[in-house]
Amino acid sequence: MSEASLYDPSRYTPEQIAAYKADNERRVRDAARKGDAFVDGLPLKVTLELTADCNLYCRMCEFPVPREQGRGRYDLHMPVETFRMLAPQVFPHARIVNLTVVGEPLMVPYLDEVLDECAKWQTRLELISNVVLLDAAMLQKVGPHLGCLIVSFDGGTRRTFNRIRVGSDFEQVTRNMLRFARWRETLSPERRPGFHLAVTMMKENAHELPTIVRIAKLLGADLVSAAWMIAFNDKLANSSLLRNRPLANRALREARRVAAELGVKTNFPVDFPDVSEAEVDAVPFVEPQLPDGALPHLNAALAGGPIDAAASLSVVDGDVLIPLSEVGGLSTDEPLPTGDSADARRVRNMAFAVAPAEPPTPDPGPDGKPRNTCKFLWNELFVNVSGDVAPCCIQGRPVVGSTQETNLSEIWNNEPMKEMRQRLLDGDPIPCCKDCNYNTQLGQGAYREDTYFIDLNRKV
Repeated sequence: MSEASLYDPSRYTPEQIAAYKADNERRVRDAARKGDAFVDGLPLKVTLELTADCNLYCRMCEFPVPREQGRGRYDLHMPVETFRMLAPQVFPHARIVNLTVVGEPLMVPYLDEVLDECAKWQTRLELISNVVLLDAAMLQKVGPHLGCLIVSFDGGTRRTFNRIRVGSDFEQVTRNMLRFARWRETLSPERRPGFHLAVTMMKENAHELPTIVRIAKLLGADLVSAAWMIAFNDKLANSSLLRNRPLANRALREARRVAAELGVKTNFPVDFPDVSEAEVDAVPFVEPQLPDGALPHLNAALAGGPIDAAASLSVVDGDVLIPLSEVGGLSTDEPLPTGDSADARRVRNMAFAVAPAEPPTPDPGPDGKPRNTCKFLWNELFVNVSGDVAPCCIQGRPVVGSTQETNLSEIWNNEPMKEMRQRLLDGDPIPCCKDCNYNTQLGQGAYREDTYFIDLNRKV
């Protein structure tokens, strides 16, 4: 494909587009395997932060309060003009596009335009979603373009789930998940999008991690992943499992046992190394007792009955809404300005071939010692709402360029990006990369509290 005509999909057959993307992926993989700081290919996955808006007010999230305080004063979405400028720099080569990390992707105001680009360029969506909006109509629209649906799912019971994910409801979310699972079973195996559950682990839901694994089995999810919560204020600090390490290790142990029994694939953090077996064994750990099963409201539907006829659960204590003064983005007890944008809204309240998540293990260096690569630095780019570019979405990430000033392909191999890759290969990573949360949870590096307790005394 020539540079001048690359952005016109009508000039190419679907086979030519597929061949181009396959060749681009080969070159990216070769660069990672060889340990090249310059990647002779373009990113296989791009996160475009198209929206910072969300329909929930999750307790552990730092964004609800700043988002509501800023609503009307600044744009929560990437301007459509910026997206249109970026689309030809992303979709022709990217296999996967993620629509947001801090917001709800199904709230992108020009979602139809995004889906059009996906259809033109055989690009698949990765949606990290709360799935509240994933009803039958939305599934019909986005399903054909999905590479993977990652559901943020932070409780194994309605009581816990509703208390953590304020504004959502356990019944509605699990019903939408079952609808998605049933829909994707109608597709051939090679065309089915991935289906993952992602758990933010904290003291309040640790006992329910095995139950979440059971729910994943019932719904046919491919993977349950978990990550430690990052505390953004003093109220959340005591909920961090970094301050409850024996409980954390016990929860992981029990969840791994259930996963092995049920045949559920998991991606959990490694155990905290500074906890003795005696401490873990001493933890009183009781998984919720659910005599009617983990999803009693869906028992008939799971047996083959209609999904929307599922019975409702009785009202439980978890239905009580948590004040916004308790969510993660607020560091004082002062009430948030009320109105439709806050309290009233709170109360009212889809696989084709996906690029592998990890790069290949690089060849040894000149001294024969093993070298490391990173799934982000050799595979992905992150573009925020303002058009600033970073190699990833990890806390403390550096900005390596702006799409308002430079083409994305130039940023991909600019000096900051090449330096980050080379220093990682040389065993001298920049501060952001050293013991980053993503790698430490995989067992590569040491857990550091300063990456999990951030700006605890900040005033909003």
